[in-house]
Amino acid sequence: MKHRTILFLVFCSCAMGLAAQELPLLGRLPELGRDWLLLKQETKKEGAYEHSWASFTNSKTGDLISFAADKWRNTNRAVGSDPVREATLSMFAGGLPRWMHDRPTGWGVADAIRFSVITLTTGLDATGKNVKAEAFEYSYVYESEVPAAPNRLAHGYVLAFGDTCVFVQHTSTHVITSDDAKSAAAFLLRNHPSSRPTQ
Repeated sequence: MKHRTILFLVFCSCAMGLAAQELPLLGRLPELGRDWLLLKQETKKEGAYEHSWASFTNSKTGDLISFAADKWRNTNRAVGSDPVREATLSMFAGGLPRWMHDRPTGWGVADAIRFSVITLTTGLDATGKNVKAEAFEYSYVYESEVPAAPNRLAHGYVLAFGDTCVFVQHTSTHVITSDDAKSAAAFLLRNHPSSRPTQ
């Protein structure tokens, strides 16, 4: 009985750590709920370039929510720039980060439904603070080279914090709204370690 209690407490502490997970370049991730399970995460630095990412899957629906950030030291990146817009096409092809070595490949964008710069707002918090910033908003339909694989719908957002860009995308084989991706992006905007995003 004592061993079961100890195992249960270890499990709970691990689960609480997952809910309040923090990653370099991304900061604290939003709590997604108990149905969301961590698939994998990674942080890597190579000279002036570094990246960090985490992907979660929903145990009930199979949906994916992926977070990523990459940093080019001594640059000033903007969400409306061509390199950032092009990065949205390949960052989470099929729903998983491009740096995940064992992700399924052969996914391409079959259709771009939304592809524009918007003003993202976090809404008022308990202190009455409302953070606003430019964000790149997109919605894609992904198609696989494997004919039997169902298409996937994705909604994503990109924020720029000086030399760092933060990406979040919700991907599903079902029809989904952009609400989950948008609320995750707003959370990252409010809680990112950088002082404020670039316009």
